[in-house]
Amino acid sequence: MELREPTLLGITRDDIQDIFERTLINFKDAKTRIIYLDASYLYTFDLGDSGYIRKLCLLNRTNILHVKEWHRLLERWFNDQTVRMYGNMNIIKPIKISRTFDRVVNEGMEAVAGYIVGGQFSTIFDYRTIGDGTVSEASPSDKILSNEVDRINVNTSPEGGSLSKDGSTIYSIGNHAKSVPTPANGEFTECGMHNTDDANTDKMLDHSIFEDPVPHVQNSDAPGSTTVIYMCSA
Repeated sequence: MELREPTLLGITRDDIQDIFERTLINFKDAKTRIIYLDASYLYTFDLGDSGYIRKLCLLNRTNILHVKEWHRLLERWFNDQTVRMYGNMNIIKPIKISRTFDRVVNEGMEAVAGYIVGGQFSTIFDYRTIGDGTVSEASPSDKILSNEVDRINVNTSPEGGSLSKDGSTIYSIGNHAKSVPTPANGEFTECGMHNTDDANTDKMLDHSIFEDPVPHVQNSDAPGSTTVIYMCSA
């Protein structure tokens, strides 16, 4: 399998500019700005394909090139393209994949500020959550999912996952077990990034809401989510 640089497909320069302008509307007088642009993906795979997905995502823990390749494949799948990997002649494709651009929340930004000034935060956001909440949009003040269904540590999940960076770009990848309960209405609608396994005391970095939910049936498919955070200066 050839490893290549990932590219955001189906989104134009004007789309990104519009996201930046909407982000900056309340900061128009600031001379220096750090902007977080995140792309999050929610998906389910057929159990027959999950072994190939697990193999690639376990490689993500040791090689940033495989992390970037995973992002490239997500973009291909989101744009209804096909993938073959590891000599498998069958086409591998999610049952469904959804993408959104959403919020890096205040808790996460405060933690980043803590890293810079040497403050109280000494943490990594190595947990991912998926949920089935009915909230229509994410808010900067969010600290939990609207309704969490499952939480995993991406670095230890048997199904594969990782937390890594390339320059200032952060990659959070997590695959959940097939045994995750069927969500309300049979669909996942949100995902998030957190720093512990305790929803009562953790810090949240990212909260993503999907207008196009992804279905899941317990023990019938393998769900997962990925978030890529691009840190930019404007």
